[in-house]
Amino acid sequence: MIGLVLRYFRIYALLVALAFLAHSCAQQVAPTGGEKDITPPRILSSSPQSESVNMQNDKIVLEFDEYVALKSASQELIVSPPLKYPVQFKMKNKKLTLSWKDTLAENATYLFQFGEGIVDVNEGNPLDSNVFVFSTGPYIDSFEISGSVIDAFDLKPAKDIWVMLYIENIDSLPLTELPRYFAKTDDRGKFHLQYLAKGDYKLFCLETMNGGYLYDVPGEAIGFIDGMIASTTPGDTVTQDSSYTIRLFMEEDSTQFVKEFKQLTNKGLMFQFNRTVTEITITELTNNENVPKWTENWSQAHDSVVYWFAKPNDYDSLRVEIKADDFIDTIFFRKPVERKSKAKRGGAKADESGFKLKMRSKGVHDFYKALNIDSKMPIKEVNNLEQFVFVEGEDTLDVTPYLKREFYNIRIEYPWKEGMKYKLLIPDSLVFSQFGETQDTLVFGFTTTRKEDYGQLNIKRQLPDLGHGYIWQLLGKDDVLIDEQFVSSVGEIDYDYLPTGEYHVRVFFDVNDNEIWDTGYYKGKRQPERTTYYDQKIEIRSNWATELEWILVD
Repeated sequence: MIGLVLRYFRIYALLVALAFLAHSCAQQVAPTGGEKDITPPRILSSSPQSESVNMQNDKIVLEFDEYVALKSASQELIVSPPLKYPVQFKMKNKKLTLSWKDTLAENATYLFQFGEGIVDVNEGNPLDSNVFVFSTGPYIDSFEISGSVIDAFDLKPAKDIWVMLYIENIDSLPLTELPRYFAKTDDRGKFHLQYLAKGDYKLFCLETMNGGYLYDVPGEAIGFIDGMIASTTPGDTVTQDSSYTIRLFMEEDSTQFVKEFKQLTNKGLMFQFNRTVTEITITELTNNENVPKWTENWSQAHDSVVYWFAKPNDYDSLRVEIKADDFIDTIFFRKPVERKSKAKRGGAKADESGFKLKMRSKGVHDFYKALNIDSKMPIKEVNNLEQFVFVEGEDTLDVTPYLKREFYNIRIEYPWKEGMKYKLLIPDSLVFSQFGETQDTLVFGFTTTRKEDYGQLNIKRQLPDLGHGYIWQLLGKDDVLIDEQFVSSVGEIDYDYLPTGEYHVRVFFDVNDNEIWDTGYYKGKRQPERTTYYDQKIEIRSNWATELEWILVD
């Protein structure tokens, strides 16, 4: 019996030992790991060495301290002055050979910037030194120019923008010639052009759309510094500043044309133009007797218009001629597809464009403003106002004295109480569109704000008196436009009801007094109109009056 117990004990001990051994093996197979490798690869040697002179080779050989990989290296590489043909890359073990077909210019300093195109194999860390320089002459050029590129409209840093230097001062630059030197801006919009030959340069920046270095594609953004600038050495004591700010802008397309047009089913036509329209004539060419009887409705900017027919027009085709300023075109429309929805009591069926009414305030309404209920179609009539149910708290009121019908909306001008709950019920078939359509029963519920939801702001301004006006903008979160005014150089502006939060003020120098911000025009050597901001954020607090004075020295 004792022997049997000992035998079972030995078997149990053996099983425990095997389990421990298996667990130990498993622990060894699954390593705990270590810190992530953040050490970038380094160049151990090169042929020739960086900053070599009298360079005659057509290649560079780099040897690294670890295995590396190419990550969009040809796109990341910047060679300045630029080469006509692309650089070829060839990897072998830990060596990288860069070769080229071009014949290098005499007595020129060449700069190779690798960007993040060379990374280590394991973690993708980019090369620690991404600059390689050599000269085909007896010395390395050492002059430099630095600065930043900003968006001319909002002054935000512009990243990944080409900054280009030319040795000529020719009007056709940079439309026809490649730059002598170039670099790209970083995430902060900063640029640094190094190893430049001493001289005077024309400085441009370009946001290219086709990957090239020419300003040759519509829609590209450009910026330039007036006149020529001189390169300087680091630490130079010359009075001329070597740091420049270039304002990037996109030229306005001065050609007038129709950007978009569409049919509003069988009820109207919409035309969106490239720019503000001064004069327009539209002629229907298919002799459709219904079409000339339309209602014209323009956008506030006067760059889009809707022509509403007098009644639904089931045309097979429609051709119209448009003369807008110096633009003439003929546009053809085919029979519109109409999708019917359910019939409305007392009115016609609504098509896919729909006759819908929506409250603009969306649940919370400013107590000091009129209430607007909007439509996308013209409103022809509002009937039986006594059937509207207008409730303030628990009290039912008569909406009739306060309601006004406008072209696209119903406006209710009522002395709202602060923090009060309101309800508006519009029974079925009381509001009719121009085309005889009507609405389902609608219920709008909303609560008005209180005075403590707002603060006051008064700003006294003293801007440079330069013989022109200014465009004043009050901006909220994410640069949402709150208010815009055309103002003189001196005066003050009051805001009585600003929701609590942070604001800032932007001002445009309206040089031509046309009350719009004008972009630049390179061929005319015209810079965009200047933009400036009040240099502090403005905090509006509940029931608090904030007074500021802005004195801007030109």
